[in-house]
Amino acid sequence: MDFEKSESLRTLEQEHAHEVHCSRERSRAAWQIIEKYLMPFVKQEHYEIPSNCRLHPDNDLFRDQEEHKVQLDINEWQCGYCKNSFRAEMFLDQHFDNRHYNLLNISGSKCLADLCGALHCDAVLNTKSSKTKCNPAAVARNHHLCEGLANSCFPINQSPSARRLNEAFKCILHGYLHTDFDASPYFLSDSLFAPK
Repeated sequence: MDFEKSESLRTLEQEHAHEVHCSRERSRAAWQIIEKYLMPFVKQEHYEIPSNCRLHPDNDLFRDQEEHKVQLDINEWQCGYCKNSFRAEMFLDQHFDNRHYNLLNISGSKCLADLCGALHCDAVLNTKSSKTKCNPAAVARNHHLCEGLANSCFPINQSPSARRLNEAFKCILHGYLHTDFDASPYFLSDSLFAPK
């Protein structure tokens, strides 16, 4: 009887071994923020993000699958692995979860959604109203996460480029700018990266 229990438990564990507890949608929002607001500065500085930085593409659990999405038309998506077609990105995401979960980058990768507090993913996802109360503990946690990301990805003693990127990253994400969210990169580009 104990053997049967352990066997059924092991089978259940094997069935759920591929389960990943990471929001694909929030991870996608985090990547969009990184691509739109940070990578232009990184490219401008000819800076190579260290592989141990959580913002490095190789550390994104879903990066390879996201790069295997092909949008053929407004309502037609294709899987880059098996060429199956879908009416919406949501169905392609479900397909990846069901058919290609073995292709997730689970070796040392992190869930980018875990960085959403520091990256302000809710601004991209439009999930929080502007009337949401400020939680001081969450603000402190996100501030600490942002500082840690900036210092590990752009160590200020590494180079002048790293120092500028460290400052830009903190300016964008700490909300030092009281301007339109889309205006931040242009302001920073002119103020932080202008030739001196």
